[in-house]
Amino acid sequence: MIVLTRIVNKLSILMQRKKFRGGLDEEMAFHRAQMQKEFIESGMKPHAARIATARQFGNETRLKERSHEVVGFRFETVMQDLRYAARQLWMNPGFTVVITLTLALSIGANSAIFSVIDAVLLKALPYPDADRLMRVFLTSDAYPRFPLNPWDFHDYRDRNKSFESLVAYTRGDMQLSGTGEPMHLNGFGITSGYFHTLGLKPQMGREFDFNAELPGGAKEVILSDGLWRKQFGADPQIIGRKITLDMQPYTVIGVMPAGTRHPGNDYRAVPFGSSVDAWWPFTFQGKPTQRGSHYIEGIGRLRLGVTPAQASEEMNAIMKQIGHEHGGETSWKVLVIPLYQEIVGANRRMLLVLLGAVGMVLLIACANAANLLLARAAARQREVAVRLALGAPRGRLIRQMLTESLLISLLGGALGGILAIEGVKALVALLPAGFPRAAEIHVNFGVFAFTLVISLMTGLLFGLAPALQASRTDPKQGLHESGRSATGSARQRQLRNVLVIAEVSLACALLIGAGLMLRSFLNQLQQNPGFKSEHVLTAGIALPQAKYKTGKDIGRFYKQLIMNLALVPGVQNVGAGTDLPWTGYDDNSSFNIEGKQPPPHEEFHGRYHSATPDFFRALGTPLLKGRFFSVSDNATSPNVLLINQAMATRYWPNEEVVGKRVTFSDKPTEKDFYTIVGVVGDVKDKPSSPSAAPAFWWCFSQVTEFGFSEMKLAVRSDANPQLMADAIRDQVRRLDPALAVANVQLMDKIADEGVATPRFAFFLVGLFAGLAIVLAAIGTYGVISYSVSQRIPEFGLRLALGAPPSGLMRMVLLQAGQLAVAGTALGVVVALTLAHVVQSLIYNVSAADPLTFIAVGVMVLVVALLACYIPARRATKANPMVALRAE
Repeated sequence: MIVLTRIVNKLSILMQRKKFRGGLDEEMAFHRAQMQKEFIESGMKPHAARIATARQFGNETRLKERSHEVVGFRFETVMQDLRYAARQLWMNPGFTVVITLTLALSIGANSAIFSVIDAVLLKALPYPDADRLMRVFLTSDAYPRFPLNPWDFHDYRDRNKSFESLVAYTRGDMQLSGTGEPMHLNGFGITSGYFHTLGLKPQMGREFDFNAELPGGAKEVILSDGLWRKQFGADPQIIGRKITLDMQPYTVIGVMPAGTRHPGNDYRAVPFGSSVDAWWPFTFQGKPTQRGSHYIEGIGRLRLGVTPAQASEEMNAIMKQIGHEHGGETSWKVLVIPLYQEIVGANRRMLLVLLGAVGMVLLIACANAANLLLARAAARQREVAVRLALGAPRGRLIRQMLTESLLISLLGGALGGILAIEGVKALVALLPAGFPRAAEIHVNFGVFAFTLVISLMTGLLFGLAPALQASRTDPKQGLHESGRSATGSARQRQLRNVLVIAEVSLACALLIGAGLMLRSFLNQLQQNPGFKSEHVLTAGIALPQAKYKTGKDIGRFYKQLIMNLALVPGVQNVGAGTDLPWTGYDDNSSFNIEGKQPPPHEEFHGRYHSATPDFFRALGTPLLKGRFFSVSDNATSPNVLLINQAMATRYWPNEEVVGKRVTFSDKPTEKDFYTIVGVVGDVKDKPSSPSAAPAFWWCFSQVTEFGFSEMKLAVRSDANPQLMADAIRDQVRRLDPALAVANVQLMDKIADEGVATPRFAFFLVGLFAGLAIVLAAIGTYGVISYSVSQRIPEFGLRLALGAPPSGLMRMVLLQAGQLAVAGTALGVVVALTLAHVVQSLIYNVSAADPLTFIAVGVMVLVVALLACYIPARRATKANPMVALRAE
């Protein structure tokens, strides 16, 4: 076989040389003439030049031929290795299928997670020079992220030198009418230069100029590509056309390109990447001295060479100037952070944890593959010994075995790539609502390149140790008659044991992480949310200012709507409020408490809301003290207030809070005080919040001057609440046919979305942990099973000498138990080391929770012992006669 191979290689070299020489013939004359000319120009006589040319040309030709021979030889050798590896895998289909599927699952999972990482964390935001885009907030100890005041923003924009441009936006949904059924539009009021700052241009028309910001200016609107196509049939003459928004005529001045999405990540705006229907100008209302309201969000593009820290320093200096000029608060600070950080920051750690978890699965798969290859190498010990005895270099054997490993890993990578495509689709479907950049997640060239690289690295990782071990085979021992048993060396057994311990430890660490997330998830599900989501339907209504000009008009509409809905059969309670639980609302207001002074440099504050009398009954929020609002609480009665338990505990500890009074005026008169008439149960901003924030509710009928035109309906029904959707639309249509009803959804869905992120993290980590423990169990089973198969003669001899079968079983299980205990102990250490990583992802449970650690440790030991039960039973079935004949 070796002789035949050498003959084939020699013939290949001769053919390559002939081909090479054929190419030389075409260039020979020209090249020789040039070389001879150079020698003559250097002063050499023609005869000597001809001799030197012939000698030099001959040397170069021989060097090229030899180089080509080496290339041809290496190519043939590589092809030979590949053919041999493919033949070996074809001859062992069971081994090939098991190891390929193991690698495919782990590589596919890694590629799928990398697709998410690539789209969310690695890929630049879809704006030119996106690293210069910054978010601008106010910040304090109580409010890490706080909106800007419009007039403060106006001064920031005019006075700063750090930003090339500074713009702002605020959520301001409107209703489109006059094109069929009224349509609720998801949109924003934006300052001039908004799209220019982002580096975007309208595909048609223009964007707003500074004149659009002035009160009383022309009403203009920019449409999204989707709205333009859906509602206006992609009319090319849309620019300049009048459309009706909130019952007022607006002139279309532009259409944005398809795919233009929102760059923010806050409750007032839709999550990053969500579609927007329209944009209209933000106008600066009121007087420049009005600095109390904060409701706009700032985005800026830094000048070249300016850092976020430098911009923050300048903006804070400007804020101090503004404070001195207008007597405002100076305890606030301006926070300038990259837009990318604000968008993905909350999910960054979770994604990296998932990548680490799936990376552990890949390491376990590599250890499994290495164990399988070690077992196979031991079985091929005689073959290796023969090849070494016939003169095969050790490096050649290592290369041959690594070729086999790489071929296996590439097969697994190819199948893993296919699995990754489907896996990414499943991941996107499982992502929580509002997950940043979800629309950009897909398998692309970068993901396939990652899959190829990880496949090659995996092949080297699990193939190197078996290849090195096989190359150290002693030919004399391998060819000895006893070598047929292929028992393998003690070093091989130690290496296989180490690999099993590593598998078990990684699986144990993953299971501990999954266990902590499970406990966290269960804690969130078992906590009292402060409301009852069953049988509640919600909807949103926004009244246009053009028609509902005063607070009385707004109050009259909602009062009549609630009365009409209350008469619908099946309705138990119906109410309206400015917001719904767990939807991210976090507007705050300061206030003064009668007879109390706040601590120095602090203020009394709480989340502010407004609600109608039956809103809490509809949501199922419990009354802890006092009473709810009633129909007798109106504009002519004394002002009343409801607060939550958190506010009562913080500001009136150990006091009877009902009857206490607060005011929102610095110089209050008697009519400016609000009397607390009740305490309701706490509702957190989101389920994972450490505790509920202090919150209070104005009675909707008493704060009509605030103009709460956008309200959320809550309808509790004793029947299927989804049947109430048509009733809500019908009653709204009867009161005002031009109004649209938006976001009709069950409260159950809102509650479910509140725990979607921890559920997503737990599901994936649990899935990876389950795969890891299965692979670890298979690896443990493989090692113990192989060990038992090699010791069958020994076990038969022990049985022949009278050893009880139970003793043999204990011996085998003890070996497995030692590996499992070592792996579990190491896994606990790894989990404790990584505890700080998962602490931010879990709720109301310690990352070193002893119950979870103990439960997982016991489970790992039980799984390992169960995996080894079949090999242990096989040891007790050894035939003593076979053992005696062998001896």
